[in-house]
Amino acid sequence: MKLEELTKKEQIINFARHDPFLKISDIAENVETTPRYVRTILSEANISLMDLREKYARNMEERLAVKGANLQKATVKLLKDKGEINVGKINLKRVDNLQFRELVKRNPKEELYKIVQTKFVDGAPYSIQEIITYLSSDINEERIADLESLYELFGNKGIEGFKFRNNVVQVERGNPIISSQLSLQDSDPIVKSQRVILIDKMPIGIENYYFDANSIQLVFPGELVV
Repeated sequence: MKLEELTKKEQIINFARHDPFLKISDIAENVETTPRYVRTILSEANISLMDLREKYARNMEERLAVKGANLQKATVKLLKDKGEINVGKINLKRVDNLQFRELVKRNPKEELYKIVQTKFVDGAPYSIQEIITYLSSDINEERIADLESLYELFGNKGIEGFKFRNNVVQVERGNPIISSQLSLQDSDPIVKSQRVILIDKMPIGIENYYFDANSIQLVFPGELVV
């Protein structure tokens, strides 16, 4: 086969794969050949424009679904968005069951713990994540030191395996402990976000996020109802 014919063949295949909604006649015109030759090349390469169009349409639907889902989520935007982000050590301590009666024990031997981790940008703390949940009584900081996310506390469920309820966001003055952990003065504003973690519709944890109000911007989807 001549080099010119090979080049045309490659052009036909590229046109078909990159824009499957082109007509046979359009591809032929772009490649300066005949529609019959285009059909022959596509047939030999086992390429169906109809199949490519269906695949393209499915991919677009999936992308739009992901984009639509993201538009329904509130996001936290760092005002200083060009720094190195890292996380601090995970701290663990027992808490009083009486304060969190709504939470469900999945195992009678579990005990209630508060797990806390600070997040930094360029070494400066900008948020604290806090999860209160029931865990095995033999849990310790060594066993959870290598977690990439506190959501891994819930095993292989991961963040995709559970839902959230009653996400309440408010601006408040931080208590001395939170303010100190965020390197703030007691009078500096803090954004607090609290929500209930559900697995199989059961409330198994409470998550609190504390942000330095001067370091972040909250972006909410949709209209605001007051």
